[in-house]
Amino acid sequence: MLRIKNGWCILGEKPILQGITTEFKDEAITALIGPSGGGKSTLLKCLSGVLPLDTGEVRSHTDSISLLFQEGALFDSISVIDNVAFPLVQGRVPVATLPKSERTFVEEKCLKILERVGLKEAINKLPGQLSGGMRRRASLARALVTEPEILLLDDPTAGLDPVASSVIMQLIVDVYNEYKPTTIICSHDLRRLLPISEYVLALSDGHIVYDGKRTELGNKAKPELHHFVSCRYDWT
Repeated sequence: MLRIKNGWCILGEKPILQGITTEFKDEAITALIGPSGGGKSTLLKCLSGVLPLDTGEVRSHTDSISLLFQEGALFDSISVIDNVAFPLVQGRVPVATLPKSERTFVEEKCLKILERVGLKEAINKLPGQLSGGMRRRASLARALVTEPEILLLDDPTAGLDPVASSVIMQLIVDVYNEYKPTTIICSHDLRRLLPISEYVLALSDGHIVYDGKRTELGNKAKPELHHFVSCRYDWT
């Protein structure tokens, strides 16, 4: 169970979220969509606890929540494997300095997920030595390494070419099919996002403009949202 009730978030003097109330379906993929500046990234940060609400509350049945930031947010001064290990060891990096038994466990977990994202040969590189697509895959590996019960992904394919975008989305689907984390994905790439999503939450100007099944979006979307989606996704 993950829900937000009457959530308000104000940055500076601007309200970004304005009384958001919704509950996300367990073990389902929800597409978080809407025009730029509508509050999507802010909502994910509030759901994860990275950003506090000004009023309202977020409730979850678990603390096992992982957030992939839109910009990746890798630490430039440490290696790929240490970036991925960060949530496992609460920042006690480099991994090589851990006690042997713990180091073996952490390295195995990290190498397994890095192999899944195609970065096993880049474990000792710094983020600055990676391409944009590789950095995004490293960020995704860090988000997945703890096998979170709730997975929040902020624009995981932003700035990637079509091939890299397809690889990332397929990896997300594969991981979801393995253990069914409650997954919320924010993206403007609706051609790839909507087909894999069961539910849709749409935000505009900090308000919910659609909250329901993806299959009903075409019939129930408000006109402004219908235009936004139609420009990016073939309803047929």
